[in-house]
Amino acid sequence: MLYLSSFTQTLIFKVVMSFKNIFFYIIFSVLCTSILAQDYHPPLDFKLLLSGTFGELRSNHFHSGIDIKTEGVQGQKVYSIADGYVSRIKVSTWGYGKALYITHPDGNTSVYAHLKDFNKAINDYVIENQHKKESYEIQLYPPKDKFQIKKGEVIALSGNTGGSAGAHLHFEIRNTKTEHPINPLQFGFDIIDDIKPTISKIKIYPIDGEVNGQKIEKSFNLKNSGGKYTLSGTTPTVKGKVAFSISTFDKLNGAYNKNGVYSIKLFVDSNLIYHFQMDEFDFAESRYLNAHIDYKEKKISRTKFHRCYKLPNNRLSVYKEMIKKGVFEFKDDTTHLVQFQVKDIYNNTSNLSFEVNSITTKTENEKAILFAPFSQYFSYMKPNIFKENDFQLHMESYSLYKDFNFEYFEKDSIKGVFGKVHHAHHDFVPIHKKFVISIRGKVPEKLKDKAYIAKVDDNNRFWYMGGFWRNGMLSAKVREFGDFCIVADTINPTIKGVNIYPGKKLNTQKTIKCTIEDKESGIKTYRAEIDGKWILMEYDYKRKLLTYKIQKKLEKGKHIFKLEVIDKLNNTTVYNAEFIR
Repeated sequence: MLYLSSFTQTLIFKVVMSFKNIFFYIIFSVLCTSILAQDYHPPLDFKLLLSGTFGELRSNHFHSGIDIKTEGVQGQKVYSIADGYVSRIKVSTWGYGKALYITHPDGNTSVYAHLKDFNKAINDYVIENQHKKESYEIQLYPPKDKFQIKKGEVIALSGNTGGSAGAHLHFEIRNTKTEHPINPLQFGFDIIDDIKPTISKIKIYPIDGEVNGQKIEKSFNLKNSGGKYTLSGTTPTVKGKVAFSISTFDKLNGAYNKNGVYSIKLFVDSNLIYHFQMDEFDFAESRYLNAHIDYKEKKISRTKFHRCYKLPNNRLSVYKEMIKKGVFEFKDDTTHLVQFQVKDIYNNTSNLSFEVNSITTKTENEKAILFAPFSQYFSYMKPNIFKENDFQLHMESYSLYKDFNFEYFEKDSIKGVFGKVHHAHHDFVPIHKKFVISIRGKVPEKLKDKAYIAKVDDNNRFWYMGGFWRNGMLSAKVREFGDFCIVADTINPTIKGVNIYPGKKLNTQKTIKCTIEDKESGIKTYRAEIDGKWILMEYDYKRKLLTYKIQKKLEKGKHIFKLEVIDKLNNTTVYNAEFIR
């Protein structure tokens, strides 16, 4: 299988179709295939099983690669898929963890993430630069001639670093020029998949109409017979402008994971009105996923639905077809056929077909429509400013995906809060850009430098949002609606020695380990030293664990280990331990 970008596919098609000679057409097609086909080495040397596919619906973003299982362990050899050079190295506590980027002559860059270690040459280079910067987290762009890599060369060991939820290899292919991630499964890696996608549910939305006589969306269960799905209940009745969404996933042979699908098509009366397909996307547009999915449904039930229509401020480029923004107007008294076609990249296909009854007669709901009172109308195209006595909100234009009525009210205070809790709309309404909220609270002068804005969850737990004082109000940039308040953090972080304590003898011990934690605002920085000199401690935030690999050059005798941890409100804890080597 070869990869051609959407633009290239269209260009080649137009050129080829301009030729009348069928022989030339065949020769031209063969030449294109031989030039553009890839022969990549697999990134791992055993059977490739996936726990995640390209374009999956993740939290606030589309998945930009494939997740390859590593047999449940770390330390598997990772191979470069082709000749190239190391163009970027990143070590982060979060996100991709330890990641390696290799640029190839064919115009693509391969990415390998959540690594345990790089190969020795790269690892030595990284450690040298970490010591120069005195920082575990680092980003490097080596010269092109620094690390020339051969196809099939071992470049790293797989791991579980960063935001990984388990041992695996996150693998990507990107267009080097645009930096757009490309679906790696288009490049012919040996992955077995003969399983059809599963379609779980659909929903019908009354955009400017009705579903079953009501102006509220309705979900429908399905029944399946060999990949051919139908509705399990009675035929829906629709009127006016309505739209559809679908909950679907895909499985691959040998893996239990529910992965993303490659393509979704929606037909009404055999006319294609919507086509979603995951070949590539731009990282800059990835957050528009929150406009693509039914965000409220995901927030409340954790079920992910692909909207098969566009919200006004949805700028995604992953739609091959979108007629009238996916909204269909039913304006007659007859039956219409609705069909979904869902595919994975290996062309395994599931189909859903059902009828809807279109009506034009008036219903009871048209006679009396009640609207709940709201505080202020917000437009997605314009800046929005909301002000009350002790609460303000400032939002840039195009921060929303559609217009709505913003709801605000004060709630009673709870333990630990300075002032009231402020209900700023509902967190099931997604936001694209960060916006500023400001709260006025009676905070004692001595605690002002320890105060921050917190989001309050349903269990009255506080989540740090930040804070800076301005015009007598505490402000913070946030990216969600919800309940907000002012609290203070005066509690120092905690440090516990795992295998270190004062007087410890480290004769054969190879590491020094400590756990660190801050349950209030969270950890901002840490610094570890031996005898006053900075040492490299790797931070695994998932296990709250810091690890130092003891160097052979550490002399015998007494030494002092010091660890300082600072939280986001500058509360500080220092741990000291004299040990004997």
